[in-house]
Amino acid sequence: MTAPAPSVVRTVRIDEMRVGELLAEGGEGKVFTLPLQPHLVLKSYRRPASRSFLEDLVAWPSTTRRADLAGRVGAAAAWPAAVALDRDANAAGLLMPRAPRRFALRHRDGTTRLASLSYLTADPAHRAMAYGLSLPPDVSPERLGLVYALARLLHAFEVGPPSVGHGDLSTKNVLWSLQRGPEIFVIDCDNCERFGAGGLPLGGAGRRRAMTPNWDDPAVKGGANPTLASDRYSLALIFLRVVGAANFPIQARQRQDGAITVDFAMSPGPVASALLDPDAAIWRLCSAGLGVARPEARPPASAWVAALEGVLDAVGASEVIRSVCAVQGGDRSEPAPPCHGGAGDVSIRPVLGPPRPRPRWTMVGADPTPAMMPWHRPGPGLPPGSPPPASVVGPARPLLPEVLAYIRRGFQWWVELHRHTASALMSTGRRADGLRSLVLCAFVDLLAAIVGLFSVAMIVAPVMGI
Repeated sequence: MTAPAPSVVRTVRIDEMRVGELLAEGGEGKVFTLPLQPHLVLKSYRRPASRSFLEDLVAWPSTTRRADLAGRVGAAAAWPAAVALDRDANAAGLLMPRAPRRFALRHRDGTTRLASLSYLTADPAHRAMAYGLSLPPDVSPERLGLVYALARLLHAFEVGPPSVGHGDLSTKNVLWSLQRGPEIFVIDCDNCERFGAGGLPLGGAGRRRAMTPNWDDPAVKGGANPTLASDRYSLALIFLRVVGAANFPIQARQRQDGAITVDFAMSPGPVASALLDPDAAIWRLCSAGLGVARPEARPPASAWVAALEGVLDAVGASEVIRSVCAVQGGDRSEPAPPCHGGAGDVSIRPVLGPPRPRPRWTMVGADPTPAMMPWHRPGPGLPPGSPPPASVVGPARPLLPEVLAYIRRGFQWWVELHRHTASALMSTGRRADGLRSLVLCAFVDLLAAIVGLFSVAMIVAPVMGI
């Protein structure tokens, strides 16, 4: 253990930054791009915020006693980078990391969306038919690896001190990618709360924290805020819904204060075979994590890290562990104490179901298996010419809609560029910026004219016999 680093608090003035276009808008505020800092976004609050609270939140990673865990937070979470101040030096928002491009998915129609967990909580075949996406099958090493990556991040949150609870680990706030191996990116981290040694929140009294319906903790009642134990509930629920590729609507039944049994159906395969034992450690963890009668008995994230490493090792997917550690930093976990179960109000029953229907797959681009998913190896007994795993192939997509989508987005950008230039030239204080934009417009228009004339010539020349 090393000594805690000194606190690092960054503040910036909003009126000294160049604020770009609106990215998103919600109940708490608006999110804007920062053209001069494209790796960041500005989240501007609708109502005044506590400057001291936000400064403590920004400084939290620099106060942790372990640099490797702080690095894990920086790699897997959009942790607030600076407090944004208005002209009166009041806290008006936060600068936060923008999700890298690999945490996005392109639909069949050419539109791009953030790759949230919602894509993984339903049958992959249904998602393929609806959006033209190629998603990993249920109970696959990729899905286990994503939960493993999230558990490692939550372990860093819990260690502290002080510990941190996100409170809203919902389908919209956890992004995922498989480009560099299973990887997650947690957003909306300004919802986080710091907790002291006794489990009491360190933030200001009366602060309301969001919880997304269908992802909220049934043990939190009467409009109370989520606790540290709420993240542990979310982790267990994410395991069910992401690994099982199904919704598992259990919260309504849990609010009736009765014991429930959850049937976890799995398609046949190596991972399913390893998880069929109802007394396996992973099911004891899941049952205890979903418990409502005694939330304090929910197992910590470190127990999940150790258990998932055991499952991945057992199915020959140790490369998943190495790829997650390479992205987040650090090594495999230290052995965690066994979980003996929670209050007994939730029971998980693994069952082997029929194989799920799969769409007909065709290759999309080069096979990324060697570089991106090295744990996929042809197993013994596979006949020559076996197709690659469904997670690296996808249904064939027509080219024309994608080309038209690119043209449409390019035209929208062209219109916005000219509109910005005209606005800047008409503004007294922005004419220098407007002149720079005017030069860019002239270059873009000239290039577009050349491309257009060349395209026309290519069409007309054969007709005229040139």
